Amino acid sequence: MKKFIVVIVIVIMPVLLPAEDYLDLNFFIEPKFEFKYTNFINFLVKNIKNDSIRQVNIFAGRILERPQSDSLTVEFLNTVKPSLTSPVDYLFYEKDINFKLLISNIESDSIPVIKNEIIRTDSMKVGIFSIYTPDFVVKNNIADHAKFDFDVFDIAKEQAEYLAKKTDYVIMLSNLSKYIDNDIVKDIPVDAVISFDYQKKSNELFSNILTMFYSILTNQGYYGKLRLTYRNGRIRESWKEIEFNAGSN
Repeated sequence: MKKFIVVIVIVIMPVLLPAEDYLDLNFFIEPKFEFKYTNFINFLVKNIKNDSIRQVNIFAGRILERPQSDSLTVEFLNTVKPSLTSPVDYLFYEKDINFKLLISNIESDSIPVIKNEIIRTDSMKVGIFSIYTPDFVVKNNIADHAKFDFDVFDIAKEQAEYLAKKTDYVIMLSNLSKYIDNDIVKDIPVDAVISFDYQKKSNELFSNILTMFYSILTNQGYYGKLRLTYRNGRIRESWKEIEFNAGSN
């Protein structure tokens, strides 16, 4: 009888213990890498490892240091293959892409663009979408097949509400100004805004008292790590700036 009780306890203990799960989202924002260091950067990114925590690498902003042709930007990203990328120095001319291009307010019939992504772990589902500033098309001569939607408020609302129904945590990757970000998320279900504006801003809780704003510039020698921890049915977040010297500074 005692043996039977011990077996039962062993079986049910995992159910009684608080379940924990982790996800690391690594943001390389405005890195301005030098193309000649492509292989070295690829090595560094691939070696951001943790045996027990899934790592997701996200590149956004200006990827290469100097204005380059699309072909060089694409060659770099095809080599490094970040999990997701929202580059502002890719103008849709080079079509042979082998990386996930995350842009919610640009469509193309010639290049695969994803409007959002859902990242899954054992206990969490995290949704992410990306909004580009209208300045992107004002300042750049993008290819004709890339159609920009200027209604950033409606696009953000549509993506946030869609992802909120399917996930536990929603991230808006934003190329807009911090002030516009604050207005956009005021009444929509976004848990965190990660800025890929070219300027470093202070991290803080937005005025809705629900959405955290994070800013990092990798060209200053750091990437941002957003760690999500699932425990006892809740998700908690923490943000760290991790040193990353890729020889580009």
